[in-house]
Amino acid sequence: MSSDRDRLQSLVDALPDTDVQVAISFLAELGEREIVDADTATKLDAARAEPGDDVPLEEVRRRLALRFI
Repeated sequence: MSSDRDRLQSLVDALPDTDVQVAISFLAELGEREIVDADTATKLDAARAEPGDDVPLEEVRRRLALRFI
């Protein structure tokens, strides 16, 4: 096992039982990510350049009822 995988395994093993489901959901989403094609990347860049209110990470977590360390 590579050192990165060992570190990941250690982090997973150290998770409190209350955070295991959040970690499962997060890792499942990572595994399901789609590769962004050039057209989509261009649209994302344009959207990021538009003015708008920034939402602090803690507010996003609160809205989504997520807890991360």
